[in-house]
Amino acid sequence: MEKKETNFVKLKNENDEHEFFIFNKLKKAALVVKKNSKVLDVGCHNGRLLKFLPPCDYFGIDINPLFIRQLKHKGISAEQIDLNKEEIPFQEEKFDYIFLLDILEHILDPRNLLNDIKKRLKEGGKVIISLPNDYHLLNKIRFIFNKSLTKDSFDPCGHLHFFPIKQGESLLTNQRFKILEKHFLAPTKPALIPRFLKENLSKFFPQTFARNIIYTTEPD
Repeated sequence: MEKKETNFVKLKNENDEHEFFIFNKLKKAALVVKKNSKVLDVGCHNGRLLKFLPPCDYFGIDINPLFIRQLKHKGISAEQIDLNKEEIPFQEEKFDYIFLLDILEHILDPRNLLNDIKKRLKEGGKVIISLPNDYHLLNKIRFIFNKSLTKDSFDPCGHLHFFPIKQGESLLTNQRFKILEKHFLAPTKPALIPRFLKENLSKFFPQTFARNIIYTTEPD
């Protein structure tokens, strides 16, 4: 599959590690999208993925009503829903690409969502999925020292599932999604370790060092 780097956004602050992580994830996830495609962004936030996409017909859904109001104000097709209670809207639409970036771990029944996604794809459509690796080294160290893996264990938008990499990939393949490509994203911490070293460790030892994995998939 041919890849073309996108240059739609420049990072404001190269020293902001968290900003770089989000920038890098969205940039890599958007690489597969072709011009003039129809795109559904599930968990669209404020539409930040749009900055990395070529010109396309973009639709977004999110649980946060503020984000949806902002997108609608810009004339973007967007709907506010809770995926744990409601089905994906835009029933009459079929999409070339559907994005599920850091979504499945927040869903009560990710299998049901994946099955619903298949119905919304055009023939030959792709689903771009990212999953966090909550079993990376820093979280293992936190566990040893009895530290919480999240800032707020009672966060209503927190993780409902924790996927080791193999289990996350088994979820996708068991739901009949073929993994075409995958990218391992390095963590931002510890900041003292050079970024290039963290990226290489994540590439060669993903289960221990990768913070997030991006999958380009299609129904099998």
